[in-house]
Amino acid sequence: MKGLAWICGALCAAVVLGGHGCQRVRSNRPPPDVRRPEIKSEEQLAAERDERIRSGAVIPTSSPVILSSERVASPARRSVTPIQPTPGAIQANLLIVNDTALTVPEVLYPLRGHLEQLRGTRTRAGFLEEARRVIRRRTQEEIGTLLIFAEATAKLVDEQKKLLDAAVDKEMESLTAREYRGSQARLKAHLKNFGLTWEQWRENVKRGLVVRQYMREKLAPQIQVRRDELLAEYRRSGARYFTPEMRELLLIELPFERYLAAGSTWEQASPAERAQAKLKAMRKAREAHEALAERPFEEVAREYSLGLHAEGGGSWGLIGRPLQPPYDAVSRPIFEFEEGQVGEPVETEHGWYIFKCGRIKPAQQRAFVDVQDEIRAELMERRFDKLSIEYVIRLAEKAVISSLDAFVNGAVEQADRVTAPPGP
Repeated sequence: MKGLAWICGALCAAVVLGGHGCQRVRSNRPPPDVRRPEIKSEEQLAAERDERIRSGAVIPTSSPVILSSERVASPARRSVTPIQPTPGAIQANLLIVNDTALTVPEVLYPLRGHLEQLRGTRTRAGFLEEARRVIRRRTQEEIGTLLIFAEATAKLVDEQKKLLDAAVDKEMESLTAREYRGSQARLKAHLKNFGLTWEQWRENVKRGLVVRQYMREKLAPQIQVRRDELLAEYRRSGARYFTPEMRELLLIELPFERYLAAGSTWEQASPAERAQAKLKAMRKAREAHEALAERPFEEVAREYSLGLHAEGGGSWGLIGRPLQPPYDAVSRPIFEFEEGQVGEPVETEHGWYIFKCGRIKPAQQRAFVDVQDEIRAELMERRFDKLSIEYVIRLAEKAVISSLDAFVNGAVEQADRVTAPPGP
């Protein structure tokens, strides 16, 4: 182990805490993959569980799966959302890894989309078989992650812990802003639907940040990408680096409905009102077209157009193909125009339009020399992900786990229950 400089380097870059430097701490302990967990006696396990229940750290359900290993420092215990077992079922809803409880919802949540897809494409028997496979694999990943997290954080000093917590808070804020419009209440409600608490999810985010950086330091030196591999990937996926010809579409839009009386809609308008609106739109189209003989298109668009992009001179930006209806009839012609060419006013069922072909950006195939760094980064990230998963699974497989099958059985049963189609 090279030490914990990685945690400082990664988190100091993300969070600034007033000039306090991070301390480099080295550990002489062997890497986690060479340490085999030890099984405690039944009396020790029973005593520890009784103490957890009395302290409120663990809510009693059915008998938990116990994974014991040599003691290492770990974060504070997290609250655990109880999962109600099906009456009569024999299953374990908790895996205790060191001092951390892994729950069924934590295993199922990242798999929810995949499980829903399996349910919709397979028979129930086929679903249960494949669900068992992916749930077992995911459980092994989580066990390995917990062991690596304990190893990586065992000797963090207070300043490093503050940096880590600040980085986690920043990541949680980013997630909440991106996915839940900045509302922590929405995030909590979403997690509650899947049997998770905000505290559990924050701890998962924390583990993800630490373990990924720890694994990157450990595995990155093993990842090499040769130039011939880069070239082969470029040839295989060359279409990704081809940009078709793009043309700027500019429109002066005169929808019929905009010439009705205020508050009226086209569906509510009488035939006479519709005819009057069409006449007004046609007259405005003629005026705008005549104005184009002496003034720039963009200036006329700002004055006459009633479309969404009027303030921008009628520009819809660069497009690589005709737009979908109702704009297909007025966007298709520009692909036959020269740059700067303006078309005659066109009437559609929705209104009058005048269109122009703005700048033309030629088709372009990005050269290998220009994209090889992108390809290298992508291939290295892909290989890092593969090596990381393999590493944590190997670590979990070396651990001595009591009744892992019981935990997986409980998770499969819950997955079957929550993805089952509604009854008649």
